[in-house]
Amino acid sequence: MASSASSKKRPASPAAALFLKKLRGKRVVITFHVLGDLDAAGSAIALARFIGQKAVIAPPDAMSASARRLFAYTGTKTEPFSPDLLAKRGFLAVLDSSSPSLLPHLAGLSADLAIDHHIRSPDSVPAKLLINDPQACSTSEMLYFLLRPSDKISSIALLLGIISDSAGFQNATSRTFEAVSALLSASSISYSAIKQLAFAPQSLSERIEALRSCQSVRAERIGEHLIAAAMAKSHEGHFAEMLVRMGADIAFVGCEGSEGVICARMRQCMKGKVSLGRIMSEAGKVLGGSGGGHELAAAASGSPEAVREALAVCTKLAEQQILSAESGRVKKIEW
Repeated sequence: MASSASSKKRPASPAAALFLKKLRGKRVVITFHVLGDLDAAGSAIALARFIGQKAVIAPPDAMSASARRLFAYTGTKTEPFSPDLLAKRGFLAVLDSSSPSLLPHLAGLSADLAIDHHIRSPDSVPAKLLINDPQACSTSEMLYFLLRPSDKISSIALLLGIISDSAGFQNATSRTFEAVSALLSASSISYSAIKQLAFAPQSLSERIEALRSCQSVRAERIGEHLIAAAMAKSHEGHFAEMLVRMGADIAFVGCEGSEGVICARMRQCMKGKVSLGRIMSEAGKVLGGSGGGHELAAAASGSPEAVREALAVCTKLAEQQILSAESGRVKKIEW
């Protein structure tokens, strides 16, 4: 576990849990990174339920399809983030990111509380109190041990966050499985049902569109590796994971909705050869928005008109990184 030089020293887990208990019944604004994913959404839902009815979840922009489904399934309301909302509530809690590029709505602001599993950098958004554990595969995993929820909704929300950010347990540790075991028991839902809720299209129209999206897949071979790129009308994250399960080493899937989105997924064997987070950061620039993510899962969002151009850039950068990878290090990318 780590702390930030610009923040108060992070307390040990019992002290952190005690601090969170003191927030119960308080007026708290809970926010997270742009293009909120299942980990951000699940963490926010669990923390809001723990704090109580005065807590407000305030996303900065449109969330991923799976995150939106989770909010709908749990009946959790949100309010768009705004300075006025923060002024009324006072206390600001930031989840699942500390990167200024992924938290543009917090420019010039300091969080009262930050809970995050990513490694912090010198330019990380400052927080008065930081709870940071880079060893955890997700913020949802961290919140399980901090909150120890027993209600069904919080358990489902954290389960989905853990499954998603661990890339299907590829990044899991023994603590991950400890949390999942307890949460599955509390949720009274089977693991297969949880996975369906997390990723699979549910309605007939969604399933039809998912199958039609297969027609757009393009695969490129780079040595012994395969890069797949495709367009989808929805559930881009689910489709990218499906392409990896079908044999792609790296998959990029774009979606031209009200907001342009590209989701990327990668096999474990590509770690050290390709940096999805860096590629998505560059894709975000092409989209006129932002991007980033984890080693095996990342995303970018911005203008829908630039999705196809950004998708081509993703493929090109992945190709360059594969070809230039030496001794487990990735050279500078250019395009």
